[in-house]
Amino acid sequence: MSGGTVLLVEDSTAQRAVIAHRLEQIGYSVASAEDGHECLRLLVDVRPDIVLLDIVMPGIDGWETLDMIREVSQVPVIMLTARDEDVERVRGLRAGADDYIGKPFQQDELEARIEAVLRRSQLAHRDELTGLPNRRAFEEHLDALLRRPGEQELVLVLFDLDNFKQINDREGHPAGDRVLREVSRVAQRAVRIGEELFRIGGEEFAIVVSGGDDAGRSVAERVRSAVEAQRRGDRLPTLSAGVASLPGDAQSKDELVQRADLALYAAKQAGKNRVASADVG
Repeated sequence: MSGGTVLLVEDSTAQRAVIAHRLEQIGYSVASAEDGHECLRLLVDVRPDIVLLDIVMPGIDGWETLDMIREVSQVPVIMLTARDEDVERVRGLRAGADDYIGKPFQQDELEARIEAVLRRSQLAHRDELTGLPNRRAFEEHLDALLRRPGEQELVLVLFDLDNFKQINDREGHPAGDRVLREVSRVAQRAVRIGEELFRIGGEEFAIVVSGGDDAGRSVAERVRSAVEAQRRGDRLPTLSAGVASLPGDAQSKDELVQRADLALYAAKQAGKNRVASADVG
């Protein structure tokens, strides 16, 4: 199950080198941080699948770092320490850690614990029907982007299948499920690096990218056109999309989602199978 990205937070240069080498040998990409502050910066820049966090570090220790991680992300965290007392394990789990491993540890044990934690995390963050990241993953991703320091412009695109209820009513929910899987497959092929597609509920999908309205409309039109052009098997229902940017159209996360949703409604009202921006009204 290897192949994800691990953020290793360890103040010892020698320990970082040894652990990183072991993880890379079994197929993981490794980003390293020597303290909690660097960990928080990399958490946003790298978007790791899991964090290995040493407890004993100078400055802010592992417990404080874990608290700060949990303020901005639900990324899985395994605590690392030479202390092996039960009280430390209990404290780690209660503080929000997903697992705990004492040093020194065997490579097989580290690999097994990482895989087990990642399996649980993927179940919680993946939509079972389509395999796409789900609404929980979307919320965490958007929160992390909004907490990134410095001025930046973000654009949210919300998609909704046109007349999807008619498919469920006419052909039944199994047919509707097949349509959702196929739309997800086609849309996923249309997105590019840096554009992550989420299924956020029912027949609704979302993408968040850097940039303003033009960037959002470009992504939205590319995905909409790909679904409309799909000819394999039965024709797929079309997509309508709403685009909103921050800070251009909104000043907060809730307002951004609301403005994109209003733009999506405008696209539906204007005839469906089209892209509308938040500035329509």
